[in-house]
Amino acid sequence: MLEQADVIAYLLERGWLAPAAVVDGGVAVRDASSRNRNFRVECRDRPGYVLKQGLGADGAATVAHEAQVYEDLGVQAPGFAAHLPRYHGYDRDHGVLVLELVGDGEDLRSYHGRTGTFPTALGGQLGRALAGLHRQTPMASVEAPPPWVLSVHRPGLGVFHDTSAAGLELIKVVQGTAGFGELLDDLRQGWRAETFTHWDVKWDNCLADPEGAGVLRLVDWEVAAAGDPAWDIGSALSQYLSCWLFSIPHVGSEPPARFPALAAYPLAAMTAAIRACWDGYADEVGITAGEADQLLCRAVGYAGARLVQTAFEASQYLQQLTSGAALHLQLAFNVMGSPQDAATRLLRIPLRSGAP
Repeated sequence: MLEQADVIAYLLERGWLAPAAVVDGGVAVRDASSRNRNFRVECRDRPGYVLKQGLGADGAATVAHEAQVYEDLGVQAPGFAAHLPRYHGYDRDHGVLVLELVGDGEDLRSYHGRTGTFPTALGGQLGRALAGLHRQTPMASVEAPPPWVLSVHRPGLGVFHDTSAAGLELIKVVQGTAGFGELLDDLRQGWRAETFTHWDVKWDNCLADPEGAGVLRLVDWEVAAAGDPAWDIGSALSQYLSCWLFSIPHVGSEPPARFPALAAYPLAAMTAAIRACWDGYADEVGITAGEADQLLCRAVGYAGARLVQTAFEASQYLQQLTSGAALHLQLAFNVMGSPQDAATRLLRIPLRSGAP
């Protein structure tokens, strides 16, 4: 396992760093570890590197899978390369994935949180990037099962060992709400593995130029697989809804109807970017108005399911379900139950066919 002190020597041995750059102090190594061991190598006069190494057997397997995704995309979808950090290689002996550091990139979560704005240009870039992935990549040979959240109401026995008290409470809410489980079942049964998908589209995994120029890049391909394109674009749309819901403060004396007005990030400030994201996607994939409307409704349904997943992930280390998670569940139920109304009335995306 690489340590921070080993990184420069590791890169020197492989010819990715010149000794002169190290001697004159033009290289800095920063620990950026989370669920994996990650190091950012910042170089003064040239692009830097990201070194990624999995922790444990499962982590090593996902990093190896991600490396294979970069290799496959480079061969099968060269036109999509602009949306990826440059792939330098994968050291199988040490389990180290080496990518170019996108030095001028900021993830969308940080950008939106820092600026408090939701530019249509960035929404459109995200939609077009996902369309490029779905349009340019062939179906993977191995199809993954539908997302686990579509079966969250039917957990196995392992849930009692691996889930927090808040997570168990969330499952009970889903199981105890009439019709909630059936909506998830319908989405699972309607799953269509039609193309290669990122599978984990969230703002943390989207790097953009803070000035709005350049091309948005997608990172963290650890779980990418053949899947339903509606899941990817639905996940992108759900990020705006989650940002809105998590920005609503918990005020016990306020009735639920007043909650939206208390949001630090009102949904009304995001709807133009939401529509730009969808329009960028639908225009890029080149489908008819009727096909676009059908896909939109399916994507919005999966956006609802992604809200459930986001609430579950936010509850993993908590003892009690938060008001933000509860709002996610409430909106998810409504969105999945009436995806067309959610698209046109909540997200403000008009149907292209002109249907009511």
